[in-house]
Amino acid sequence: MGQFGKCLRVCMAFGFSAGILLSATAPAVAQTPVVAGTVAGFGSALMAWAAKHKVEKALVVVRRGGKLAYSLGVGGADAKQPGHLASLSKAITAACVATLVRDGKLAFDAPLAKTLAKFFAANGKPGDPRLMNVTVGQLITHRAGFPDGNGDPITGPNLRDYLRTNTAKEPPKPSLIMTALKGKLATEPGAQYGYSNTGYALLGAIIEEAAGKPYAAYCRDAVLTPAGATGELEPGWQVMSAYGGWRLRGEDYLKFFDLLDPADGRLGPATKEWVTTPAGKAIAGDSTTWYSLGMITRKSGNSVTQWHWGQWNFNLVSGKDGPLKANFATFAVRVADGTEWFVHLQPSVPDGPRIELDRALFEAYRAVKVWDDR
Repeated sequence: MGQFGKCLRVCMAFGFSAGILLSATAPAVAQTPVVAGTVAGFGSALMAWAAKHKVEKALVVVRRGGKLAYSLGVGGADAKQPGHLASLSKAITAACVATLVRDGKLAFDAPLAKTLAKFFAANGKPGDPRLMNVTVGQLITHRAGFPDGNGDPITGPNLRDYLRTNTAKEPPKPSLIMTALKGKLATEPGAQYGYSNTGYALLGAIIEEAAGKPYAAYCRDAVLTPAGATGELEPGWQVMSAYGGWRLRGEDYLKFFDLLDPADGRLGPATKEWVTTPAGKAIAGDSTTWYSLGMITRKSGNSVTQWHWGQWNFNLVSGKDGPLKANFATFAVRVADGTEWFVHLQPSVPDGPRIELDRALFEAYRAVKVWDDR
């Protein structure tokens, strides 16, 4: 069995996937052969899985104890090259918010009426007045009340219409965000979990208003550089910005991932308490699991285990930039003992094979007896 013991699928519009947890009742799958007792078992698991599911390119990067432990690319995938993260970008956005909370420029309970006062003054008010009272914390934890799944207003038809006359190679204009905010909320703010790209697009605008500088520049300087990581917005998909636009190497992403460890401390005591408190952050269907800083989180001993899936499937035949196509998935896990792994897949695969891969990699992790076999 895999690390999460219970099945919970969290999906969203046009291929973004937040998380897949393993099921105690899921059908059994064949055990993936591994190199017994070594970290190379991660590579054996990935190769067997990719061959079975006819995945063209795949890579896995493993980090432990603050050091690179293993990496492997399949089908020409190069673990040393940066790749588009899709929804794994959300953790970067959430960590940027946490630095502003730490520095006294934001608060998790601050409402949009305060945090986006300048934005709304310049671009108009949202269609649903309840949105003005939505808090920063509710945006981070997907509890603002936006429609989820295929109804997410900043992706789907709104994004396609926008990209017919606007480039995907630049950050989103306020007009795209305001189009996403013209409708009514699907649920009362704070009432329930509903995975949303729109909420994270708003967090990008909040970061710019609080920091007084562009979103990507602030996040690079405040989060990535201090973590020893290098990254940028994916050149062809900057429009996805705060909800899915980052491009990093797997090792750099895992360096950043260390910041989300509650024991790390660099994001400040208020964030540590907020991340480790599940109250008001639970994901429907699993009371033991909650959404914290852009990651699904579960208590594990004296620490937490965190994970997230990302996915971007998009096909626009004719837009301002010409044809726009993408089809890939990403995955990152940080186990309570500090072991981390990052996966990039092309093309993406359905939920069943994802659960199988998750399980196989976790079994490889559990089998390791010697971590430094180089």
